[in-house]
Amino acid sequence: MSDNKYYITIGRQHGCGGRIVGADLAKRLGIAYYDRASITDMISEDCGLTPEAVNSLMERRTSSLLYEMATLGQTNPLEEQVFISKTRIVNQLADKSSFVIVGVCGDYILREREHILKVFLYGDPKKRIDRIVNVYHDTDYMSEQQLKGQDRSRADYYRFFTSYKWGNRNNYDILLNTDIGLDNVTDMLELITKKRFGGLS
Repeated sequence: MSDNKYYITIGRQHGCGGRIVGADLAKRLGIAYYDRASITDMISEDCGLTPEAVNSLMERRTSSLLYEMATLGQTNPLEEQVFISKTRIVNQLADKSSFVIVGVCGDYILREREHILKVFLYGDPKKRIDRIVNVYHDTDYMSEQQLKGQDRSRADYYRFFTSYKWGNRNNYDILLNTDIGLDNVTDMLELITKKRFGGLS
């Protein structure tokens, strides 16, 4: 890997605006942007599965205690295949150029790389629900309980495949509350990235 490449990984609670921040940050820095949607087709081609199947397998792992007891903590072979493929693809992309990547356990996959900035975004549940309903238009209604369920699924998937605790401050360089405004968060990350990596691309 060339020394002038750098990577910003963004983990986030559901509805925090991670994709908005990530895409804007990448545009400002003049580097590539990736998230689950943008690498699904690559994984699909690599695994010989449909994009719909890949999406399902990347969000299925709920790791409930009863499930883990029933399966002895083993992954479904297809789930494992998709995670291995995702790891390979993200590393191939990292070999080519700098990028911002949102979700997909990017911080874990790139953990051995130099020049990485690991970010986690969080926020007030009510504001996140408002963004999900009125900005993302993912649904007409979401309760705080449903939002907690979405976050729990992400946390369980992350924990199962990485053994790390999702959102734990010890696993990230920066934790930011997006209630301060997405533009403000992006401004801060842009400044920090340029200060830390010297504007390298």
